[in-house]
Amino acid sequence: MKKIISFLLLFAFGLSSCEKDDICDANTPTTPRLVITFYSNASPDELQKVVNLRVVGEGAPDDNGIVFNESSVGDAKYLTNSNTVSIPLRTDADTVTYKFILNSGDTTGENTDILTFNYTRTNEYVSRACGFKTTFKLSPTEPFVVTQPVPDDGNWMKIINVVESNIESENETHIKIYF
Repeated sequence: MKKIISFLLLFAFGLSSCEKDDICDANTPTTPRLVITFYSNASPDELQKVVNLRVVGEGAPDDNGIVFNESSVGDAKYLTNSNTVSIPLRTDADTVTYKFILNSGDTTGENTDILTFNYTRTNEYVSRACGFKTTFKLSPTEPFVVTQPVPDDGNWMKIINVVESNIESENETHIKIYF
């Protein structure tokens, strides 16, 4: 009888030491991307679809860039029929540079604007399963710098406005670009 009681106590103690699985729920907010929405410069309240836009991060291993709503031409992929893009910010630096190439793939009409985003980072603990996420705050004095490649092909982005400088979620527009 003592053996049975000992076994039951050992079994009960063993069950009580089990831990739940550490799995990060897919609905848990993670490090947000910068959300950019495009508008018509002629009609500022009107969303403008961007055709053949390619976004390439500085130091990217190739020129394929970030693929959003993709359409393929040869080996290259381009953004088509969308007015919003979401791009990642670096979690290990306070700046990131992207080339926004309009009419990408059309060698006679490509136009490149280069945007460097300046921000501060805050790491936030989410949970043991999910680890940390990083949120960002665009610089209040100089949130971005626009430059041109050499040779200068002129700016296709006419106006750039910061709508929300705190980048904590992908559920809102952070930057509006008028072209």
